[in-house]
Formats: sequence, structure tokens, C-alpha cells
Amino acid sequence: MQGFRTALAGRTTAAILAGALALGPLQAQELATDQQLQTAFGSVYNHLGLMEYCMGKGFATAVDVANTRKSVVATIAGMTVTPKAFAQQAVGRRGDIVGPQVIGLMDSSNHARPEEVREGQTMSLADNARAQKSSERTLCRQMAEQVSAVMEAASRAASDQ
Repeated sequence: MQGFRTALAGRTTAAILAGALALGPLQAQELATDQQLQTAFGSVYNHLGLMEYCMGKGFATAVDVANTRKSVVATIAGMTVTPKAFAQQAVGRRGDIVGPQVIGLMDSSNHARPEEVREGQTMSLADNARAQKSSERTLCRQMAEQVSAVMEAASRAASDQ
């Protein structure tokens, strides 16, 4: 079990750090700033809140929320998270997306990029679904499937070690 957590933490943290690095232009020798990391952590907590919102609407299961929570724990393992980042979970529970995040599937044919909520923006999941010509149910399922895929990949990686 410890190997699984280590593998999941390493892979998830690497993905989050990569996302944090993409939040702003950095020179090659610079690491992500604490503010960039906290923004990324806020997005992770907001995503957890969104999954809790989805469960409340009947669009996700307790297992989906548990998998998302495990992913959050692995992502922040050993790192300090500010109250502002934690607060993003409550925003998600209300059904609001706080950017930067991508919710739903990327659609390269739509240059408006409705699936992308940019840093500093907040949008309801319902409005985001309408912009994507989708539904909250569909977006919730997609988020649950993405977390499930991450958990499965981490499990396979842990068993390979």
C-alpha cells in the first residue's frame, strides 16, 4: 500500500507541478513559485468540491469522490496548503469552477475553448456544460472517469515496482 501511495504521489505531484509551471512564463532555471503551487492546489481542491457537488446531484458516486480525495491527498503529500487553496473546495461544492482548470474533454475544433476556465475566472458547472453543449451529468462522469484512470495508472505503476 505504501508503494501505491508513493507512486501515486509522485505521478500526481509531477502532473500538478507541470500544470503549475504552465500557469505562467518561467525561465528554464526557475521552479514554480509558491503562489503558482497554491493556485494549482486550489484547483485540485476545487475539483474535489466539484465531485462532491456531482455526488449531491446524483451524477457521481461515493467511490468517485473517494478516488478524487485520494488523488488530492497524494498530490499535496508533505506540502503546505494555504487556507485560500483549501477554500476552493467549498466553492466547488456549490457547483462553481475556479480557474485554472479544464473541465470536460478538450475540443480542438472549438477555438473558444469552453472546457477551459482560465486563472482568475469562476464559472458554474451548469454554465460550463451549456457552453460545451453538454450537461452537468456528462461533465461529472468525465471528471470521475479521468480520476479513475489516474488511480488505475498509479495502481499499475505501483505493481510494476
